[in-house]
Amino acid sequence: MVNGTGEAESDFLKAFREIFMEGNRAWNAGDIRRAYTSLPDDFEFQLAPTWPNARPLRGPDEVVAFFEDFQETFPDVRTTLPELIEVDERTIIVGFRVIGTGRSSGAGTEMEIWQVWEVGEGMVPLRVTEFSDRDAALEAVGAGGRR
Repeated sequence: MVNGTGEAESDFLKAFREIFMEGNRAWNAGDIRRAYTSLPDDFEFQLAPTWPNARPLRGPDEVVAFFEDFQETFPDVRTTLPELIEVDERTIIVGFRVIGTGRSSGAGTEMEIWQVWEVGEGMVPLRVTEFSDRDAALEAVGAGGRR
């Protein structure tokens, strides 16, 4: 597979993409627990401020509870296909849109999310930090000029 710059994807990016897309398919199918099954107990998730009730989440139980609550409000919530940017051998930026319709209001909503994933040995996710735009995510990892 070729990345956005026309270069062949690294083994790290290929492995991350496979794991991420498996979780993303579960998330889009509404199976939040399965989507986050591989998170370790000490996992840290810093939500973007655009999420309702955004706060730091610690461990898989908090992550699952947050997104299950969100799913109660937006039962048809789903994400678009992600853009993945390899920063280095342990860091990936993932960008996508979150789309859903409010259960009570019937109003549609859409937001852009950019996640910086930090991954340890064995592809174990350590931390996610979210941003509401691509430039902020790139700047956070020192890749501000990258497109």
